[in-house]
Amino acid sequence: MAFFSAVFWLLVAAVEAIKNPIISGWNPDPSILRVGNEYYIATSSFEYFPGTPIYKSTDLANWELFSHAQTGPDDVQLYGTPTGAGVWAPTLSYINGRYYLASMTRWTYDPVARVWPRVYLSSSPDLIHWSKPTWCEPWGIDPSLFQDPKDGKVYLNLMAPNNNADRLWGIYQCEVSLQTGNCIGEYIPLWNGTLPHNSSARDEGPKMFVKDGYYYLLIAEGGTDDLHRSTIARSDSPKGPWTPAPNNPILFNGAYGFDNLTVQSTGHATFVETPDGDWYAAFLARRKVNGTSPLGRETFLTTVTWKDGWPILNDGKPILLSESFGKTPNQKYPPAPFKDTFAISQGPDASWYQLRVPYTTNYQTGRTKSSKHGSTSSSGITFSPNVFGLSDRDTPAAILRKQKSLNMTFSATLLPVAGSLGYRQSVGISAYLSELQHQDIGIRGCVNATGMCFYSTLITNGTSTSNQVPLNSTTIPDNITLHIRATPLKYSLGYSIGSKAAVWMAEIASSWLAFAPANWFVFSGASFALFASGNGNPWPYNAPKVGFKEVNEVYYDENIPDHDVWN
Repeated sequence: MAFFSAVFWLLVAAVEAIKNPIISGWNPDPSILRVGNEYYIATSSFEYFPGTPIYKSTDLANWELFSHAQTGPDDVQLYGTPTGAGVWAPTLSYINGRYYLASMTRWTYDPVARVWPRVYLSSSPDLIHWSKPTWCEPWGIDPSLFQDPKDGKVYLNLMAPNNNADRLWGIYQCEVSLQTGNCIGEYIPLWNGTLPHNSSARDEGPKMFVKDGYYYLLIAEGGTDDLHRSTIARSDSPKGPWTPAPNNPILFNGAYGFDNLTVQSTGHATFVETPDGDWYAAFLARRKVNGTSPLGRETFLTTVTWKDGWPILNDGKPILLSESFGKTPNQKYPPAPFKDTFAISQGPDASWYQLRVPYTTNYQTGRTKSSKHGSTSSSGITFSPNVFGLSDRDTPAAILRKQKSLNMTFSATLLPVAGSLGYRQSVGISAYLSELQHQDIGIRGCVNATGMCFYSTLITNGTSTSNQVPLNSTTIPDNITLHIRATPLKYSLGYSIGSKAAVWMAEIASSWLAFAPANWFVFSGASFALFASGNGNPWPYNAPKVGFKEVNEVYYDENIPDHDVWN
């Protein structure tokens, strides 16, 4: 298969290059900002907490997780929030020597209730310590702030409906107070893009900037799936009227066929200028693998050149995974293995998330003390399980990390436990997309049998398939590791004992972690989870404490082809 074949020229690619995606794993709606010689990108986080990850780079090629904008329950409320809702589409700005984040929260978005999104602003001196949200008067999605360099006025641009009756979505604007979030100028429509303006129109992601005397309005159109694209218009005023670019759409891989190129759904772009005067666009895109995208929408980058006052992205060519560009050192690939031993009591690595906002303490890291209930003393993460599991719209005792590669292994070694688990107590790992779709492997009390068992559960659109294998032990020994082997086309779930080869209990097509059931929405991508649960019952007072000693991720060459062709 393509991802196993080594291609020599990939190993000797030019050292002066950027390769896509620049931030792998689901990181949609990227907003890029340069301040001095440093670049920052903020992306959507949806129902995951902490919210709004912010990445940092000095060369546009290599990015590290720098901070999060919502780190406490006062920053964002995500109680009962389903997949597809939560914190969307942030935009970073730098205004009067201070960083600003414009974003929105949608508390629920499911087949029964679709609460309208609320827009807010927050600010920071350093991208680490953020003010509490200032809620804005307009409502909509994809807000952004723009400060006019001519007079210093600040405008709020966003996607919003014309009213609450017709609900025709378009790009709207008002001059805004950064202190109150209220409009202090007329609330006006700006531009409805290039596609037909009807009830299905989705003009979104407005980004405004000034170049050579023109105001430019960069937007996304076509929804966030195959029709997604970027278009642009310009004006002599931030209020318009707007003249569309003659080469619109300026970014649209779908023009070459939805089932042709691997890179699809290109759009939601933001431009940035380097200190040397070069221009780039950060944007979201999917890597389609046999028709689906288990990693969701990732962050990509491409070049921007200018001709007759209009931008040309990637020299007018489609975005291809095989192409490198730019003047910076190439990213190291595959990346170095990831390991977390949870050795410090301050918490796990910053790349771990919880589902929704936790309102109880459901894990601790560092060295655990011996317990009369069966746990031994060891460094790692110990869970305080509750009644909730990964299928519940609440906060289970679980931490999750985004899947970073289409070809990798996620392994987690269990902490030893001196006691036994009942059939409703479980500890394990998961390939997780949403509360509706996650694929689990772990240890629990055997169902309809005595003792403890390894078990696997596969969930496919409401249908659950389980399997179990006896552990043949009344305790969890210190040499058990759970594994998820992810390849572009499938996930395999297994376990190993000591140095023995892994035993694979189940496998499932990767497409099951790439889409939502009917009438639901999934805007994130696959993650890996560690979890423990009472599965509907409180964790017994005399049950052992459970957790994990360490997690290891190993990445392999992906070699994903430019065209979505798999045999």
